[in-house]
Amino acid sequence: MADALKRIGLTDGEIKVYLALLELGASSTGKIIKISGISGSKVYEILDRLANKGLVNFTTKNGVKYFEDASPERILEYLEERERNIRLDKINIQKILPELILKQKAAPKTEVKVYTGWEGMKTVNEDIIASLKKGEEWLSMGLTAQPESWEIYFTKKQQERANKGISHKHLLNEKYKALHKQRRLIAHTEFRFLPKALEMPISTEIYKNKLAIFILLKEAPTTIVIESNVVAESFKKYFYLLWATAKKQIHTKRA
Repeated sequence: MADALKRIGLTDGEIKVYLALLELGASSTGKIIKISGISGSKVYEILDRLANKGLVNFTTKNGVKYFEDASPERILEYLEERERNIRLDKINIQKILPELILKQKAAPKTEVKVYTGWEGMKTVNEDIIASLKKGEEWLSMGLTAQPESWEIYFTKKQQERANKGISHKHLLNEKYKALHKQRRLIAHTEFRFLPKALEMPISTEIYKNKLAIFILLKEAPTTIVIESNVVAESFKKYFYLLWATAKKQIHTKRA
């Protein structure tokens, strides 16, 4: 019996009070507490819930409230009301469903992709150039050294980027003088320099709403791309803070 009542949505406390009332008939709270085992602090709350469901009635005699179960047939009426309410809820949800779907699509999303190997790095570099239009910015920071074959390929792609009119700002480690020498005359290119102490085998690229991290390990190169407006904008702020304080020239020793 208790299991059947639980399946229609009654709580354990409601079931105990309801069954106690079936046994007692019209009764004051004292007897209900004794039979049901529900504490006095909870019994009134449970009786109110049962009354709201139409399963309990009460009368007052000489200033004392007496509670009594409604006819057990009332349980079927309660279930029918629940079914009607569920049908109405379903209709209302169907009405607002298109709006909810649009909100979900408009919500900011973060997508992370991982590319492995040399071909993966090429794929991401091609995406940067293909995604950006004339006048838009590509921001780079990091990078100290890379295999010569990689350097040749990426320098060629930098020329392709310049031909499209894409601006490139690069925070380069000052140890990497060779790369600066190769690319400093490429159009739409600006360099500033990070201290030698910040040397790391990583290049961070910021473009559109994406952040690409090139992990330049010759044996196992990996590229991680995070597509997120929030992440990209945060890294742009970080980039420009560094850019504002970075060196504009590489200091070389005099002979």
